Amino acid sequence: MSGHNAPDKVWRMVRYDAAIIGAGANGLAAAAALAAAGLRTIVLERGERPGGRCVTREFHPGFRASPFCDEIAVVPAEIARALDLARHGAIFTATPPAPQLLNAIVARGLADSAAPPKRGWFGGAPLSAAWPGQSAFDPEAPELPLIGTPIGSGMTMGGLGTLGEALAKAASAAGAEIRSGLEVTDIRHAKHRASGARLADGTEIEARAVISTLDLRRTFFSLFAWKDLPRSVIERVTAWRPAGSTARLLVALAAAPQRLDDNPAPDFAAWRAGIIPDDPPVRLRCVSAQDPSLAPAGQAVVTATIGCIPHHLFDGAWTNEKRNLLRDKVLKRIGGEVLASTLIVPPDIEEALGTTEGDLNGGEIAPDQMFALRGFGDWPGGRTPIEGLYLGGRSSALGPFASCAAGIAAARSLMADRA
Repeated sequence: MSGHNAPDKVWRMVRYDAAIIGAGANGLAAAAALAAAGLRTIVLERGERPGGRCVTREFHPGFRASPFCDEIAVVPAEIARALDLARHGAIFTATPPAPQLLNAIVARGLADSAAPPKRGWFGGAPLSAAWPGQSAFDPEAPELPLIGTPIGSGMTMGGLGTLGEALAKAASAAGAEIRSGLEVTDIRHAKHRASGARLADGTEIEARAVISTLDLRRTFFSLFAWKDLPRSVIERVTAWRPAGSTARLLVALAAAPQRLDDNPAPDFAAWRAGIIPDDPPVRLRCVSAQDPSLAPAGQAVVTATIGCIPHHLFDGAWTNEKRNLLRDKVLKRIGGEVLASTLIVPPDIEEALGTTEGDLNGGEIAPDQMFALRGFGDWPGGRTPIEGLYLGGRSSALGPFASCAAGIAAARSLMADRA
């Protein structure tokens, strides 16, 4: 049984080999890999349709854009071929080849997932050897460049929605079940082992293992009671820091823009103070110039990615007045007749995608939250101190570097541990 939202309720009584929380790129890739290996797999998505950030929406009649970002980290060629994304409709725009160092990082992460850790789940273990590029964060070894999020793009024609749809088709074709409109409220567990998921309507899904593509805080502090978590887990998750939030403005123009005035200068002081920057950092892109299908002929779509935008304002909630203030600051940088615009602020992203404070990165990109230190350093391949629970999203080691790779790593870890 596959597809979205089948009306019958038989699936509620089935015991699955794997339940995946979140139908974004990582969750769908993990589902495709597990189902192709013969494991009965279900994907649980709180939104109306799968895709996560990989969606395309019409924000004004005839004008479309990807609401949360224009591009994602590149999908490794090996994974794209294995999932047959081209056959399922994902046509990637031209991107430069992935740097050799990035390929080495992804290969190392996938290799870590192939073999289970050689110790008990709560036993001590030294951190694994340094990852390729990890010395970039060592002040005594500055010979390598700072990695951050990779260059190159997982941008697809038709917006990111075509990639989300292709991944959903790949997972369904492999035999995975994708269920939208279902919010997971608890991860079921017994004796420190994950045993399924509980939904908001009270339904319980039995599963031998669970992969969460939510961030670290959402996974443990939203889906577990604190009293049920080992102290080491509470300390680790408490120390986890979300990345700074961004906002997005989607703009419909009557004609191609006369000018686009980027402003790359960050204003961290305003962000920390919880105020809207006077001159916020903005990256502007005329996405319809590269993909004319996003706008009517002769017209244009411009997207603005706005940095240093606080999730919590010092003087209260995001009111219409404050939204209009930010919108006006950005629109003055775009030359042309504006037909319509849609502003998406961090609380909107948090509500739509279930990300802590609207953070799209799965945690701050910092030395103590990178490489083997991302997630749980002693448990490689997305494993966690809760047996049978895996991190397959951007909070895991491969999350910042390549799309779909974290989900594939978690799936491989699950299969290795089963074996």
